[in-house]
Amino acid sequence: MTMPPVEFDLASVDHVLQTTRSVRLRLDLERPVPRELVEEAIRVALQAPTGANTQTWRFLVVEDPATRAAIADFYRKGAERYVAGQTALTRTGVSMMREYEAEDLRQRQREALFKSGGFLMERLQDVPLFVIPCIGSRFEHEDVFTQASMWGSILPATWSLMLALRARRVASAWTTLHLMYEREVAELVGIPADYTQAALLPVAWLKGGGLKPAKRLPVGEVVYWGRWGER
Repeated sequence: MTMPPVEFDLASVDHVLQTTRSVRLRLDLERPVPRELVEEAIRVALQAPTGANTQTWRFLVVEDPATRAAIADFYRKGAERYVAGQTALTRTGVSMMREYEAEDLRQRQREALFKSGGFLMERLQDVPLFVIPCIGSRFEHEDVFTQASMWGSILPATWSLMLALRARRVASAWTTLHLMYEREVAELVGIPADYTQAALLPVAWLKGGGLKPAKRLPVGEVVYWGRWGER
């Protein structure tokens, strides 16, 4: 079988993929991020999949300090509820407060996670700009197929935006705590009632040297072949 010619530097692509994640402690809170750079990264993100080619994604960029401060207040309120276990998400086990066995990699990383999460909670308003990705329609009460289709039309684009920013040495963090007050934030910045917010990305230049791949669970622990539980 003849392989097609390589159209990109595989090592560079892998490096961006392996070093793009939520950055908090190394966000440069002093250096402005140019609008042109953000729009260039969003232009790249718009190449992501979109269900039925509807392209109903929208990206709200927030620069105004007072508006950032107000959103940060809602974020902190959401964080307090999250830490207190006052959300349905805690029942799924997806929580910073979850305990693992002492030798588990995730348990050893908890202290660093708390430190970086606490920093962002305290300094979020100081991040130069926010990006709020949205998708047309409300679908929280729809069936799984509909929800998956709609999220599949905005989450890939949001992740592509983070990758495009990372390739330009700009850091971001995928956060969702403000969504506990989605309607309040929507009213604050004028997002229409028939649009769903997907995340809040604090965006800033990356301070310091390059990022390294994060420590993750081994592939053998998370991949099944053919049938659940079979490796």
